[in-house]
Amino acid sequence: MKNKMVYLYIGLAIVLFATGFVVYKAISGPGPQQATQNATPTPAAMPTVDASVAVTLTKSSKPYTVVLNVTGLSGKYASVGYEFSYESKGLIKGVNSGSTPLDVSGKSEFSREVYMGTCSRNDCTPDVGVTKVSVALEFTDTAGTKSQFSKDFDL
Repeated sequence: MKNKMVYLYIGLAIVLFATGFVVYKAISGPGPQQATQNATPTPAAMPTVDASVAVTLTKSSKPYTVVLNVTGLSGKYASVGYEFSYESKGLIKGVNSGSTPLDVSGKSEFSREVYMGTCSRNDCTPDVGVTKVSVALEFTDTAGTKSQFSKDFDL
């Protein structure tokens, strides 16, 4: 019985040592030489949209709604995706164009009303207390090249 206990204690010590070693390696991370070898190159930043494009965001006459206005497209763009982020009751919330960007083919401008809240089966809950909205737009031109626009707007 004594021999079995000794083997049990030795086994537990080995498991504890191995676990400690793994945790230590995970916390300390790769060394500087390993980090440079495993680093993946960061993609180049997306270029900024053409300077002729103007973006404004204003409050709508509808409660909890803003209006995104984009002018100066000159028919050069095929689609625009959007993402709004803002703070409401201490939480970061947001609204986006979803998986399908807006079709702006052949248009020189467009306007879009955006409700800041959550709707489910015609029951909407607004995000209250919003005073600043960060807007990020992704433009895709007719050749498929993407560019971006981002700005913070005070309401």
